[in-house]
Amino acid sequence: MAKKKRRHYIKLNNRIKELFSGLPFDEAVTQLDDEVLMELTMLLGLQLPSSDREEMIRALRRVWSDGEYPVRKQIVDYLLQRKKGIRRSENTGAVVPDKVEHILAMLGDEAHTREEEEALLEHFLPMRSAKVTREKVLNKLAYLRLQRRLEELEKAIDAEIDAENRLNFVHPFKFVLFDKEFTRHLMVRSEPVDLEHLLDLEDEEARKRLEEVKQKAIEIRQVEIDNFLATLEDHPYLTPEEIYDHLRRTPMEGELRHTPIEFGVVERIIRSLDSKLFVILGGDHFILEREKELELFDARIPYKLSLSYERNFIYATIWDGKDLPVLEDLEALNETTLEHFHVAVETLEERMREMSEGLEVDEATLRRFILQFLEPQLLASGKLKVKEKTKRRILYHFGEYLRPLREKKMREELLAKTIRDFKQLFPLARRLKRKITFHAGPTNSGKTYAAMERLKKAETGYYLAPLRLLALEGYEDLRHSGIAASLITGEEEIVDEESTHISSTIEMLNTEVEVECCVIDEIQMIDDRDRGWAWANALIGAPAKEVILTGSENAIEAVQEVCDYLGEELEVIRFERKNPLELMKHPVSTKKIEPNTAIVAFSRKEVLSLKQQLSNRYNVSVVYGNLSPEVRREEARRFREGESQVLVATDAIAMGLNLPIRTILFAKDNKFDGLRRRELTTSEILQIAGRAGRYGLHEHGYVGALDAGTLQTIAARFHAPLPPIRLPFSVMASLEHVLLIGEILETDKLLEILEFFAQNMEFEGPFQAANIDSMMEVAAIVDEYELDLRSRYHLACAPVSISSPYIESVFHRYLGHLEKGEPVPYIPPRELPDFAVSNEELLNAEDRVKEVSLYLWLSFKFREQFPDTEKAREARERLNHFIENSLQKGDFVKRCRRCGRELDFSYRFSICESCYQKGKRGSFRSTRRRHSSHKKETK
Repeated sequence: MAKKKRRHYIKLNNRIKELFSGLPFDEAVTQLDDEVLMELTMLLGLQLPSSDREEMIRALRRVWSDGEYPVRKQIVDYLLQRKKGIRRSENTGAVVPDKVEHILAMLGDEAHTREEEEALLEHFLPMRSAKVTREKVLNKLAYLRLQRRLEELEKAIDAEIDAENRLNFVHPFKFVLFDKEFTRHLMVRSEPVDLEHLLDLEDEEARKRLEEVKQKAIEIRQVEIDNFLATLEDHPYLTPEEIYDHLRRTPMEGELRHTPIEFGVVERIIRSLDSKLFVILGGDHFILEREKELELFDARIPYKLSLSYERNFIYATIWDGKDLPVLEDLEALNETTLEHFHVAVETLEERMREMSEGLEVDEATLRRFILQFLEPQLLASGKLKVKEKTKRRILYHFGEYLRPLREKKMREELLAKTIRDFKQLFPLARRLKRKITFHAGPTNSGKTYAAMERLKKAETGYYLAPLRLLALEGYEDLRHSGIAASLITGEEEIVDEESTHISSTIEMLNTEVEVECCVIDEIQMIDDRDRGWAWANALIGAPAKEVILTGSENAIEAVQEVCDYLGEELEVIRFERKNPLELMKHPVSTKKIEPNTAIVAFSRKEVLSLKQQLSNRYNVSVVYGNLSPEVRREEARRFREGESQVLVATDAIAMGLNLPIRTILFAKDNKFDGLRRRELTTSEILQIAGRAGRYGLHEHGYVGALDAGTLQTIAARFHAPLPPIRLPFSVMASLEHVLLIGEILETDKLLEILEFFAQNMEFEGPFQAANIDSMMEVAAIVDEYELDLRSRYHLACAPVSISSPYIESVFHRYLGHLEKGEPVPYIPPRELPDFAVSNEELLNAEDRVKEVSLYLWLSFKFREQFPDTEKAREARERLNHFIENSLQKGDFVKRCRRCGRELDFSYRFSICESCYQKGKRGSFRSTRRRHSSHKKETK
């Protein structure tokens, strides 16, 4: 190998000597003219402090001396390409390139400066001579002069023109507040300027026009300031002095409602809600801590709750005078924390009971072991969480108390197997020389349409969709185009024995059957916390000669890194949105909503609350994640065909529904994401906003909000670039992983195996173990039953919603039948009324549809044990019809459980304020009567 490499280097050296009359490179490089040296320097990407000739020669000698074969070959190829165009200078004998003369000749008689000449050479030298035309050179010269003129205009009006043709400048503004005045310099951004028209004007006329635009922007900003100041009278949180002092220090850039408020003032406001709250300033967040106490067995354990809020969210809420959601969030966090803690302790106790089965060990001993190790950890951390490390210590010492633990041998040896090289799990894909193409672009740009058209031309193919609804649409599209196709999802199969194409949800990809073309839709979902592993599997393992990805541009860099890991080339084709998307300048009242409008909220409660508010004025369709795909599709049809004018939806609208939406309105600019309440990200805003303005139906799409504060947040991030997706990607525990780790740990307990996978597995390439918390929750249930490890794994992958007590009880019933080897019957719902008259009835129906989905999903994994599939499908049809009728006819008015008064759907208590106050007074009178009675008895 070394001899072969040395021969390659000798050939390159000989080529140089042929070009330069026997001279080696170190001497030949001195004979090149300055322009050639500069071209070589730019070609190799060398960063030099100056363009000095000697500096360039030294750098090129160093590159030749230190460079590997590819670098030297690049230099030789470049010089060979120029061989016919190289001649000797009459004065110095140095090599002079015809390329520089070719570029300058394109200028002809056009007068130009030395500075313009240098700029043209710098631009065109890297290009091939054949591509340098007179038209391109003159156009570039005109562009350089245009830029110089713009710079002169910017200097004349003391402003900058940005990439959107808007003026950016700083201007002093007068603030009149509480009979006081002060001036503050703020950044101003104008409306876009028509540069094409502007540059047709003489300099003086152009300057006057820009001055007019600048003055208009100042006036608009002053109106914004005055309107903001008008909202500050009788402020619920801030005194006039505090408002005046803070606004005098408002930052030059940013929104006024994001003006920083002194920490002490924020602390006072928050502590007025609960005097025991501690407020901590951490980076760009406020962290709120509240001390609580828990009784665990016979010990009292103090712990802390910690909430995190973005600074701007707190500032904006205070300036707007709105209620801070601290107490509500704190209550929800405490309920979740206690629930998770008790489940963890109960799971630990159950595990210890299993270990001590058949031994005489009482409950007091179990609790003694738990308290012995858990109490110090809780006291030290202050957090109500059972750490995995503590669990292991408890179980280890409890095991020592019962019997010696056997050593786990060969762990590192077995973990070194090729299972860590994730791409090797897909041998068929590795054997194919796959062509990977990325159709990148925003919504409504035609990227998926182009991918599907290519798929239809292929002899065989897959379409992999993120949702069952999209898989069904793909299947229908293929069938409509005369292609024999099959549909495969987790709940149903429509198989055509003659089919050449398969449309499926992405988790159902078969990596064992080769096809010509595979379309992977919404590739940016590879970054999803819970399901991203399915896109990683598809990208790495799709067994197709051509793989087409569709998705947003912020996934390009990450996908490129995966392709580099696979050793496969990636071609990126960019798509532009087909019609413009326009940001509305003013919020929209709920009384003035136009047809073809979608309002986006961020929870089921908010969606039904808005439906309650709007139903008196409009026919309303609703879409939220808890609804089945069939109901979502029917609600979408009603909106599409004009039976409803308004659609109220969660951010589930951002994917899977093609709707004639002309206007998207945001109901809020923040959401609770399971960890904290935060403002919407740029990615979330753009993904949702992109649904407005369906191409072919509306010439424009419009994006707005129901209130001014939300509109300001949307506007601030509407034009921001999408942040790139970051590596590593998540990898799910496959059946192969589970079986191998079970062998390593010498156990068939699925939860123990999955915990080991999450904590210890490492992979080659840009991967990490996926978040499998929900899978481990299901595994904890499955491990209670006597089933083989393969069955447990498939059951843990089932769509089981542990948050629903009904679904959890149904799942236990299914597992009981499987453990006994009995068929699992499906029990359909009883006679259903025409529609639900309460929120509880609607929730129950939604849970029953989830039960059908679970039953059908399991029927594909355990065909003989789940025979009642037709009965389940018939029930799903009845339930979907019931839910659809309920959404159209039901009036889900929330009422006080004591007096029956109508309450807003988003009101979080079950009784109204009046009944609550009456209850407090009644309790006080009852207490006084008891004290009076006690005094009489004492006398």
